[in-house]
Amino acid sequence: MNRDIGIGLIGYGGIGRVHALCYRMLPLAYPGLAARARIVAVVTASAASAERARRELGDGVLTTTDAGAVLANPAVTAVDCCAPTGDHARLAEAALRAGKALFCEKPLGATPGEAERIVTLAQERGLPGGVNFHVRFAPALQEAHRYVASGMLGTVRSFHLRYYRSSNLRRDRALSWRFSGPGSGVLADLGAHMIDLVLYLLGPVAAVSARTVTTIAERPGPDGRPALVEGDDAAWLSLELAVGGYGTIEVSKVVPGAGDDIRIEAYGDTGALVFDTRDPNGLEVVEDGCARRIATLSRTTPPASLPSPEAPTGTLQWHLASVAAWVDALGRGTPPVPGLADGLAVDRIIGAARQSATTGGAWMRVEPGSGN
Repeated sequence: MNRDIGIGLIGYGGIGRVHALCYRMLPLAYPGLAARARIVAVVTASAASAERARRELGDGVLTTTDAGAVLANPAVTAVDCCAPTGDHARLAEAALRAGKALFCEKPLGATPGEAERIVTLAQERGLPGGVNFHVRFAPALQEAHRYVASGMLGTVRSFHLRYYRSSNLRRDRALSWRFSGPGSGVLADLGAHMIDLVLYLLGPVAAVSARTVTTIAERPGPDGRPALVEGDDAAWLSLELAVGGYGTIEVSKVVPGAGDDIRIEAYGDTGALVFDTRDPNGLEVVEDGCARRIATLSRTTPPASLPSPEAPTGTLQWHLASVAAWVDALGRGTPPVPGLADGLAVDRIIGAARQSATTGGAWMRVEPGSGN
């Protein structure tokens, strides 16, 4: 019989509601999972958002602003942390101390030290944990991972990844945790996904050089008056792989007309691959000097029954596949992938990149971590 998992969802903003939708969709989209997960409690930042959660999720779900009450609830066996990044360490550690399995939004911590504490505590308590690097669940990138693992690229020579949005172009966009405080800025927000893809597809990173920029220095604060922005609007990274090969990452939220625009290129001495969200349903590969496009559509791992493998894919499905993989791992008693150690590996590179940016782009060595 499938194991029942009671989810305590912490955070009900944009990403929290995406996760809530995914849990509602799981029984139809992934009926063969080794566990059944349902939301039993939601922690929100305000009474107003708690009421919204109650309306949207129903009276059978506990909605509260008290995280302690949810962590003490025996019906909650796993915590899904969708709180602001600066709160991840406090909430994740509290969940682990309460004996709950953990699923956390990226980045795992606001600093490498915070991520290290989370990983160590999970290991000490023998509790499973995963991180929502949902972009690696794009079917085309899962296919790219299989191709790279087969040796198709040969020796990696270069790689280039970019992630563009336009959401920070408006000067009247109000200050929030995304602009100020621990874990703020585009390097942590978008960069975490691109760094994870480098580790997922190409392996560990040995060193990084970085530059960051804040294009709008002040934004309307809580009282409407101008307040200083602490986070970056764009970041540029140069990276050296542990096995050789160099590449770049560019992330920006100040690109006019962009909307979740991602492009990944990787070149080796025997092959190449290209993925672009302007064509999310396919992967371009070069083998034996011949270029071809592979139609990947919605062929996710784990396989979903809805939508069908022949249907076009989209970002919501990547989130859904990520949540499904985590729930299935809990049901099978296997380590979730990506796990907390993967989150720590990304956070170490972000930390080194931040240090590099303060020195004008000096190369920084990266502590060894995951990458597969």
